[in-house]
Amino acid sequence: MGSNKDLAEKLSDIADILDIEGVKWEPRAYRTAALTISGLSEDIGKVYREGRLLELEGVGKSIANSIKEYVETGKIDKYEDLKKKYPIDFDSFRKIRGMGPKRAYLLYKKLGIKTVEDLKKALDEGKIQNIEGFGKKSEEELKKNLESFMNVKNDRLLLGYVIEYAGSLIEKLRKSGLFERVEIAGSMRRMRETIGDIDILAISEKPEAGMDFFSKMDEVKGIVVKGPTKTTVELGIGTTCDIRVLPKESFGAAMQYFTGNKDHNVKLRKIAISKGLKLNEYGLFKGKNSIAGKSEEEIYNKLGMDFIQPELRENTGEIEAAQEHKLPKIVEYSEVIGDLHAHTKDSDGMNSLEEMAYAAEKRGLKYIALTNHSKSLPVAHGLDEKRFSELNKKIDSFNEKSSIKILKGVELEILKDGSLDLKNESLKELDFVIGAMHQNLNMGSKELTARLIKAINSGMINTVAHPTDRIIGQREGLKLDFDKVMEACKNNDVLLEIDGYPERSDLPFDLVKKAKSYSIKFSLGSDSHRTEHLRFLDLAAAIARRGWLEKKDIINTLEYKEVLKLRR
Repeated sequence: MGSNKDLAEKLSDIADILDIEGVKWEPRAYRTAALTISGLSEDIGKVYREGRLLELEGVGKSIANSIKEYVETGKIDKYEDLKKKYPIDFDSFRKIRGMGPKRAYLLYKKLGIKTVEDLKKALDEGKIQNIEGFGKKSEEELKKNLESFMNVKNDRLLLGYVIEYAGSLIEKLRKSGLFERVEIAGSMRRMRETIGDIDILAISEKPEAGMDFFSKMDEVKGIVVKGPTKTTVELGIGTTCDIRVLPKESFGAAMQYFTGNKDHNVKLRKIAISKGLKLNEYGLFKGKNSIAGKSEEEIYNKLGMDFIQPELRENTGEIEAAQEHKLPKIVEYSEVIGDLHAHTKDSDGMNSLEEMAYAAEKRGLKYIALTNHSKSLPVAHGLDEKRFSELNKKIDSFNEKSSIKILKGVELEILKDGSLDLKNESLKELDFVIGAMHQNLNMGSKELTARLIKAINSGMINTVAHPTDRIIGQREGLKLDFDKVMEACKNNDVLLEIDGYPERSDLPFDLVKKAKSYSIKFSLGSDSHRTEHLRFLDLAAAIARRGWLEKKDIINTLEYKEVLKLRR
């Protein structure tokens, strides 16, 4: 059974192999197509059936034919032929820092390494340091990076690539006329960064007809189990989806129960028991009599607490705060009016500054910071002082005639010694400076922390980009001393960023909550590299909500001119 994820991986493998063979241009097209498909909010099969393949970025006639072949047969002949020549697990290797396709091929050629397990065995036996181009230091770094990958590897899907797809399912069910109410539950409703499946709850007077409609939707690739009030299906994006039809009087209780999380629910049930009550997915009961169940609000109220927003239900103190009526009024998605981290084709983005700005305006934003990479990140086509100066003039010209405003920004490399990648004179011309560490990250915790704090103390940066530098499913976050980092941020009025790009989702919500206790403020960014990525700003806002942030904690809730005043 095919899926967007599987297809994207196959196209990426083709790109890697063509790279190894020295083919020009084609690898980039395959990578662009793979990136586009991995980020689609709809099933690629649907796009194919509607004749829209050539509308996808990176998809020309040749790649469109490969996609057609995949959708119709589950295979791509070109991929199968290339994999016979190169039987290497490129998909896993490209997620390991320092293991590009050419390195993977070299290790296959010299040591017969095909899989992660082969790589681990060779590293344990010290064989890789003897290969030309590696050495003992490279072997040690690769060993650390492999351990990091193996510690975080999982098969959960990233929320950012699934949430719109799930939303379209919900809309189709609502428009069918067979359901009185349809809602998302589970970890997706809590806006957790990754999900294992999709949970849908519904009310219907025609449940069996509703189950028939659901099981025959275009997005469904197979039926796991089908019943009169509950059906589980396999979806084209590579996960399962449950739908349950419930009676009206139990719907609120079911929403509470199936939203979770487990620890939150266990504590609620214990509170119910302490009051002589029983709580389950059917309602809150006193003896055999239901005293609440239609809405979640009445469940929480009957248990003596304020309603708890789904994003907060992680058993991190929200129940106690709700009992004491001290829950924060967490930021609303609509209160975030600017995006403070985005890229254009001037570095490693895919769209022009005008395209990014107008797309942001279309999403209802009032401003966007264009934060292209600085010169010491050549892989991202980083800009030097001269190119930033030229880009700044274009932004000034744009701002003179446009209602949406662009902040002149940079994602600035923090170098190995903690110094900054651009001269101070150049930085002073910018409106928003994001300090970031992308390279030389195998230093010890003490050294990495000191490096970051030196940059924070420089007085030249506004915020720290994706502070843990984690990549979900690929590598763990940096082992920083966050108490020291947060203290430095507080003392220097430096913000911490919440990066909404799905693989990053960084800061994680627990560190957001910790940073709030230091009275640090935050910036939110989509980390967009194309216009479609601007939707990831909502994911940053979701993490802010999960971390208990209020409107006053986030500078993206300020007007454009107020944000400009924050720059020194």
